[in-house]
Amino acid sequence: MARGERPTLTERRAEELRVAIAHKAKEIFVADGDTSATVERIAEAAGVSPRTFHRHFPVKEDVVRPLFRATSEWVADSLKNVADTEDLVEALVGAWTSAMPDGRLSEADQRFLELMVTTPQYRLRWQEADEELCEVVADFLDRRLPAGGHPLHRTLPAYLVVHATRHVFEHWITSGCHEDLTGLLRDALRMVLAGAAVR
Repeated sequence: MARGERPTLTERRAEELRVAIAHKAKEIFVADGDTSATVERIAEAAGVSPRTFHRHFPVKEDVVRPLFRATSEWVADSLKNVADTEDLVEALVGAWTSAMPDGRLSEADQRFLELMVTTPQYRLRWQEADEELCEVVADFLDRRLPAGGHPLHRTLPAYLVVHATRHVFEHWITSGCHEDLTGLLRDALRMVLAGAAVR
């Protein structure tokens, strides 16, 4: 589907099914404390056949893609509503915490992300979702950062912002620290954007 096109009813229903299967997989992974659950077990919990599972997810590890895509959509939607006068760092922090009630991750979400960070195949899916988010962030930053003569001047700040936020989440999850996640994001983004003058 081309960017900006509205999905058809069939596409929406297929995506709803993918999200439902993804949530069941997440529940199982968190309850088990690992990602070893079979496709058959996930499919049964989601009320679908293994064949249907594989029609939507070619390999088991793809089952988490809808969850990361949903988070990316939260970020993108939040950035669309930012006023040009709003502080850039605060806008970005707000976008990344927009899907978190009170700016906090639930225990289940923390355990899930810890599994994602520590399991290479799943960590790759998180990275891939972030790559897709880079263009959205580049569009947002394009309004706020000085234009440069080289295409990298547009894309590099977005790449740094997106990867800095994931690095903060990974550090926060794996270090077991109880630091304020919002504060860590704020500090990281200020550091990343320090070299770029805001319009």
